Amino acid sequence: MKVFDRYFSKNPPVIVPDFPDTLSLIVTIPVYDDPDIFFTIDSLAACSLTSGPVGVIVLVNYAEDCGADVKKRNEALYVKLLEYVSAQPDTGIQFRICRAFDLPAKQSGVGVARKIAMDAAARYFYDRGLPDGVIASLDADTLVEKNYCTAVSEAFRNNNRAGVALAYKHIWPENIKQEQLAAMCRYELYLRYYRMCLEYIGHPYAYTCLGSAFAVRALDYAAEGGMSKRQAGEDFYFIQKLIATGRFARLPATCVFPAARLSERTPFGTGQAVRQIMETGGHFNTYHLEAFQVLKVFFDSVASMYCMTEAELTLWIGKQPESLRAFLSEHDFENRIAEVKANSASDKQFRKRFFDNFNAFRVLKYLNYVHPVYWEKQEITVAASCLLKELYPEENRPADIFSLLDAFREKDV
Repeated sequence: MKVFDRYFSKNPPVIVPDFPDTLSLIVTIPVYDDPDIFFTIDSLAACSLTSGPVGVIVLVNYAEDCGADVKKRNEALYVKLLEYVSAQPDTGIQFRICRAFDLPAKQSGVGVARKIAMDAAARYFYDRGLPDGVIASLDADTLVEKNYCTAVSEAFRNNNRAGVALAYKHIWPENIKQEQLAAMCRYELYLRYYRMCLEYIGHPYAYTCLGSAFAVRALDYAAEGGMSKRQAGEDFYFIQKLIATGRFARLPATCVFPAARLSERTPFGTGQAVRQIMETGGHFNTYHLEAFQVLKVFFDSVASMYCMTEAELTLWIGKQPESLRAFLSEHDFENRIAEVKANSASDKQFRKRFFDNFNAFRVLKYLNYVHPVYWEKQEITVAASCLLKELYPEENRPADIFSLLDAFREKDV
């Protein structure tokens, strides 16, 4: 339990939930001015339980510098939530409505709120000597399948898994305009295209990182330094750490349903992406499939790199496509490989260290480096169609956005 001692010595919990029963799973939900939280609560309350009671921490929060109207709405929402959960029947789902008001302006946002809630869950498990307790991350506008709690709990049973990424499908608002629906479909299609491209090229970090769709073992949460305080992208950065443990997996046994809606609450994410797509006339350009294919050939040779001499590696790199050569030179690749080899006692260890170095961040840097110098970005429907043809040449899929998203939802499991 020294891992917890070290973590909480630097991260004292802001709140400590008073769940009366022994729990194996706690779901955490940051809430900021979001009335959809009541639908999320109803969705969780309807979950079937086969592994004992489940705790839910709902954290209503706002920053000290937000407007007076926003503060009033959040304070009213907090009171309404207390009343709402107190009227819930006893189904084994134990809700705790917490608040974090007037957070310092520099330490506010969804990252801090998610961290406060997840820290509270980790502290609960630490205090009760339950390092294998599971902390699930959900959003206030996200519904869950009825087997959500059971499937998440089971995903960590009898194994040493650090975390899981859950299956997801965005849900659309009622009476939505066609152009907004198309924009939302394009964004989800991009998320799936990008993940499947990573899988196609053989990268072990091929996961979609959504704050509403992951869970982590309490001990690993503390060991990896807890949730980032970033105002956006906090989920991506934290999940990258979990993936690097080599004990992260996808969980297709259940699904969450985030709302795809317009929003300006964070600098990027679903809401901002949908808004930007609509502002550009419904177009969404993404990375060219050929840029990924260059990496695929490169990654297929990782095993042989371990056996290469320094001179052989230099000669081999010189034979790579110009786009990749330029990027590798820019990032001092040969010296990085030499360092990785020097700290690897086997080809298996070399492979892990190689991808820890050429991780998801470096792949993204490569893609941004080669576009638009070597490739022009493709409209997402074009890029997605090309990937489907590459992976499933025997299938003939329509290229409209709705058919493509259906196809990717079917394949991306």
